[in-house]
Amino acid sequence: MKISLNWLKDYVDLDGIDIKKLWYRFTMSAAEVEEIEFMGQDIQNVVVGKVLSVVPHPESKKLRIAKVDSGDEILQIVCGAPNIAEGILVPLAKIGGSVKKLPNLEKVKLAGVESFGMLCSAQELGISDDHSGLLILDGNHAPGTDIKSIIDIDDVIVEIDNKSLTNRPDLWGHYGIAREIAAICSKKLKPMQLDSLEAAKDKPKLDITVEDTEKCLRYSGLKIDGIKKLETPMNMKVRLFYCGMRSISPLVDLTNYLMLEMGQPMHAFDSSQVESGIVVRTTKEATAFKTLDGSERMLPEDVLLICNKEKPVAIAGIMGGENSEIHDKTASILLESATFEGSSTRKSSTRIGLRTEASSRFEKMLDPNMTVAAIQRFVKLLKDIQPDVQFASALTDIYCNKLEPIDIEITKAYIDRYIGNTLDMEKMVDILRSLDFKVDVDNDTLNIKVSTFRATKDITMKVDIIEEITRVYGYDNIQPQTLDTALKPLQYNEGRLTDHKIKELLSERFGASEVNSYIWYDNAFNSRAGIETNGQVKILNPQSQDSNTLRDSMVPGMLAFAEKNERAYDNFSLFEIGSVFKATSPKDKCEQHKNICVLAASKIKSEDELFYDLKGMITFTLKAIKNTRLDFAPCTSEYNWVHPLKSVDISHNGNLMGYITIVHPLIKNNISKKLNIAVLEINRDALQAINSEVIKYREPSKFPEVVLDYSFLVDNGITFDKLKEDISAYKSDLLNGFEFVTIYTGKGLPEGKKSVTFRFVIGSNEKTLSSDDINAFSESFIDYMRAVDYPLR
Repeated sequence: MKISLNWLKDYVDLDGIDIKKLWYRFTMSAAEVEEIEFMGQDIQNVVVGKVLSVVPHPESKKLRIAKVDSGDEILQIVCGAPNIAEGILVPLAKIGGSVKKLPNLEKVKLAGVESFGMLCSAQELGISDDHSGLLILDGNHAPGTDIKSIIDIDDVIVEIDNKSLTNRPDLWGHYGIAREIAAICSKKLKPMQLDSLEAAKDKPKLDITVEDTEKCLRYSGLKIDGIKKLETPMNMKVRLFYCGMRSISPLVDLTNYLMLEMGQPMHAFDSSQVESGIVVRTTKEATAFKTLDGSERMLPEDVLLICNKEKPVAIAGIMGGENSEIHDKTASILLESATFEGSSTRKSSTRIGLRTEASSRFEKMLDPNMTVAAIQRFVKLLKDIQPDVQFASALTDIYCNKLEPIDIEITKAYIDRYIGNTLDMEKMVDILRSLDFKVDVDNDTLNIKVSTFRATKDITMKVDIIEEITRVYGYDNIQPQTLDTALKPLQYNEGRLTDHKIKELLSERFGASEVNSYIWYDNAFNSRAGIETNGQVKILNPQSQDSNTLRDSMVPGMLAFAEKNERAYDNFSLFEIGSVFKATSPKDKCEQHKNICVLAASKIKSEDELFYDLKGMITFTLKAIKNTRLDFAPCTSEYNWVHPLKSVDISHNGNLMGYITIVHPLIKNNISKKLNIAVLEINRDALQAINSEVIKYREPSKFPEVVLDYSFLVDNGITFDKLKEDISAYKSDLLNGFEFVTIYTGKGLPEGKKSVTFRFVIGSNEKTLSSDDINAFSESFIDYMRAVDYPLR
């Protein structure tokens, strides 16, 4: 947004203030200044010239020769402007002067005739894009008068970052910026000149109906007659141009000028198009509408419109319609000044694909108490141009949702404690009043009434008041203080430490890569992969309908990662620790906890190998962090990616914690036919709740141990836990421990049998074992295993 310093000076005295320091302070206390541009410095030695005579150029049909009074001499000027005429006053750039793109004017010869200067268009003075002809000056100015004493060419234009004003709708106009600068510089804010509208008091009211009182907070209107052919004042045109808007017509220029001055968008309808009255309503169905820019637009349902009794005449808060625009012959207008609800304006603007200066302000949530003042200001400016305009109606004001000032009570002690410095009470009160807050002081308490222009979305609580005081006082004026607070040790977070240990083990020992995913399902991927989920926790405002359900399992997300990694890797493992959400139905209370999910995938390893890799990972992890063992049993999970045969439940002391499974072939094939995939999912909170078992130590033997491997034939129906339990029942003073080695289910085995290999470690604390000792143990153990129906292979 561009701000004119000349415009600000209408409302605050800036004499003696360093401009660059001023805008630095503004950046530090209010909003970010992106650029400062000094306008008019390249326009030098340009004066008022009076054209005394004009004759054709003897060698050119386009050029003419003029005699121009420059105030101190009569100059011969060769000019090609089509509107040059005897008697007009125009800007004259003299020899040695400068204009846009011509830094040093010299005497030139054009088609053989000497020219001693240049007559200028508005574009050549840098105050407009219009270069169709000479800028003809109004009034009775003496030749030789400096053009800058007539037109405000010299100005400082400041560009402020719009994003930094999002929460400050009061700063979207020059008067709001002037108020802010007056507070920063401890200057007095000058009042805005308004018309009292006293002459309209006895006129009939307008017929205005507001049907949608949620989207239209206030609608004020006034009908004005007797408008003649007007001309926008030159300095008003210059201010509009410097602030990024072009002059269109006097009445439109006035509404744009008011918007840039007060931040209140306004609209002027040709009265003949709204004689039947005004109706503010929303579209019930898709509606075709032609806007002022000449574009035919299809408006969707639920867009707020301004209508007469028969048809729409404007899109509320966005743009007027071509069917009600004012033109050169317009003699009567209906002036609209309204406040529309911010979010609905923004949504409508986005859906239509049309964002305007007006909509960018309305969507910030403007102060509805500004609409009448804007009309009074418009009338004052209009009367400055044409004093004899007439009111054809009384001011008609439909205030649907009244916004009241906010009352906040705060103590000086509270402010000082937050700031960390002791500020003078009088200084605090002066700052707040300079920002147009009403303040009553009761001993140590400030009773503050927040004006509505700050209460729409900005100032709502005590800390906001503290921010107002400190930013105007100056953050750099606040002395840093050491916090006067007791130091306390950080609270020990067992869960975070457990997560770190698990991540360390999975990544460093087993080479798994950590991934991070969103906490909602990707319904598009799940549908494509054939994954069925039963998530009951819905997101109220999802980014898309493909992401509207919070996950109750992490596996679908891991499978999506597998699909992406399959293109680059033949063998990989992934893990994540993240939140899942469970509920019986969308209306029931949601339970949230963390899960650990590990995925192993390979084009080289078999499914069984991947399965046992995951089993080994979780077994080792639990042993390392809790010194305990897990129990495995046939899987009971009902997720459709769980393999009906190659899956197990994971539990501890009877408490179900999760599962390991080979991914169901139907789903695996949708992801990759060449990739074998196994997944492990376990409740991290349940794992965390397991009590760590005490580690027992024993002194190792001084004598060497012997390692023996035995392979036993086991019925396919026997579980690993049952087999391990039976082996553990064998007692021998020589047996120091055993561990699983491998399982074989290939050729050469009896039907219904599998071969399971264990490694046994035997030894003695008293001597080195002899061959007789080893053979005796071996015979005893083999006999025992044969007796419990596990013969040696």
